[in-house]
Amino acid sequence: MTHSFFWLRRLRVVRRGVAVYDQSFHTGVNIIRGDNGSGKSTIADFIFYVLGGEFENWKKAALACDQVQAEVIVQGGTLVLRRDVGKSQTPIEVFYGPIAEAERRGLEGWERFPIRRTSSSFSFTQIMFRAAGIPEAQSQGASNITMHQILRLCYSDQRTPAGFLFRYEDFDPREIREAVGDLMCGISGYELYEIELRLREMGKIFDEKSRELSMLIASLPNEQTIARVEDIDTRLARLSEEYNGLITDLTNVSDLVDDRQVQGFLRGRTEAVDQLQKLRSRIAQTEHRAQIAELEIAELKSFLHYLADLSDKLPRAQAAADIVGNIDFTHCPACLAPLSSDKGADHCVVCGTATDPEKERSRYLRIKTDLDIQIRESRQLLDSKEYTLGQDGRELRTARRDYQEKLSEFTVKFELSTSPRESFVAQRHQRIGQIDREKVELDRLRERVSEIEKLSVDKGKLQDEITRLKGRQEALGRASQRRKSEALTKVSVVSRNILHSDLNRQAEFRNAESVSLSFLDNSIKVDGELNFAESSNVVLKNAAILSLLLAATTDLQFYHPRFALFDNIEDKGMEQARSYNFQRLMVEASEAATMEHQIIFTTSMPNPALNDEKYVIGPHYTQTDQTLQLGFGV
Repeated sequence: MTHSFFWLRRLRVVRRGVAVYDQSFHTGVNIIRGDNGSGKSTIADFIFYVLGGEFENWKKAALACDQVQAEVIVQGGTLVLRRDVGKSQTPIEVFYGPIAEAERRGLEGWERFPIRRTSSSFSFTQIMFRAAGIPEAQSQGASNITMHQILRLCYSDQRTPAGFLFRYEDFDPREIREAVGDLMCGISGYELYEIELRLREMGKIFDEKSRELSMLIASLPNEQTIARVEDIDTRLARLSEEYNGLITDLTNVSDLVDDRQVQGFLRGRTEAVDQLQKLRSRIAQTEHRAQIAELEIAELKSFLHYLADLSDKLPRAQAAADIVGNIDFTHCPACLAPLSSDKGADHCVVCGTATDPEKERSRYLRIKTDLDIQIRESRQLLDSKEYTLGQDGRELRTARRDYQEKLSEFTVKFELSTSPRESFVAQRHQRIGQIDREKVELDRLRERVSEIEKLSVDKGKLQDEITRLKGRQEALGRASQRRKSEALTKVSVVSRNILHSDLNRQAEFRNAESVSLSFLDNSIKVDGELNFAESSNVVLKNAAILSLLLAATTDLQFYHPRFALFDNIEDKGMEQARSYNFQRLMVEASEAATMEHQIIFTTSMPNPALNDEKYVIGPHYTQTDQTLQLGFGV
């Protein structure tokens, strides 16, 4: 089982086509150092923004920049993101591959995605979640969980009050916070949410079918309320048999028509034949459309099956390619001559061609995204075709009924000999008319009874499915609660150990037995208490966000991206020794973790013991040598 993750490998800020900030990052701990006012927070904001954060409270230096770019490593390969510096809803452009390839391709290969989902296109969140291995979960409030909401629980910024768990924003529904927290802890709310929507939809359908059934039963004559389709078919067959007998009698009567009657008879017959031909043509056209629609529906279903099969096989194909790609050939497969391996690991040992594993993984990711889009569009087209076929079916039934009535009338008036001289003929004509009316009424009755029987069957199936889904809903709810309790217990243990290792500045931290995170209330409590000294609140808040990440590095079931961003960890007047200690704790915990992750933090009090290339990013920034090389203050 692979874990969800993403990490920032390179960040570049551009102004008028020139990079004013360009640094590479790595997994593990990344430290951005600098004096107060040197622009560290601006870089943290850019990281938050380019990863999908909804941000627009820019400082003067940031507003002077045009675009921020990032190379991001995800579960599915490598992505390059670029976003114009602007409003919170500014779209993000995505390139599938490394930044060197994006530069070589120029304008080609970029795709633009909105920050939030629309009915007509994928959002950036959908692309990023799929690439990073995070389920596309939904909150119970029917709002999508976005990258912005995920990052709010990964970014500890200076603007947010230290007692808040999530990054602050004005509109902050409790339900969304809880859904985000549940997702990070490993609870995919997608199936529960889908079941909830499905139950709601099925309940409406069940009620509607119940109303339709009641109305249909009420529309039946009292003596027909328990009629069955089989009984009506038997009665129709008997009437048809009687009808055919009457026709036979009439065809044997001598044709006695005078000259005056012949002309009117012939004109009426011509007009009736023309009407029958038009009705028959209408039936043929409708049948033809229905046949074409059925063929198109069959082809669409086959194509959807093919796309789904490809989508299922693609991860296996990628896994197989990874395995096969690791085979070391020592001899040529064609002539069995010994092969030289002096070209290096990034070259094919057989032909010497340079290889790029990241590019291949990114290609698989793009194919998977394209397949998902095709499946969605094909399903929408299939629904449209099936709706059209249903309309054609109703039109065909109406046309056939009209044709049958006209044909019966034609048969009586023109195909049979009519003569007033014989009461025998008149009596049979009268009975033929009666039979025609009875058959029409029976056809209508049969249609209603057939609908009643179908509705009854549909209601039974709906009830069975509703019962099954409710059982599944209850089971998932119990499993979710167990998972959440297990995940938060792990987070509590990690947080408690961090607080125990804090300098002896807050007695409650030294003796802490539990640290509880409440996503719903946006709070962090130590043994049920909150609101400590401001610098202690900073330590507690940073410890909580760090503990979520560290707990995720020990448990594959977390859907945490294994990424955390801290801006100025010594905020709110924290003393230097306490900041040094927390920095040391972060590095030690990161190096002890066995799962890939990334921690980025800014500090104006860098621990001298961590002044090492494997930790620090860029120089120590000052008021004169700032993060953004613009020539004026940040």
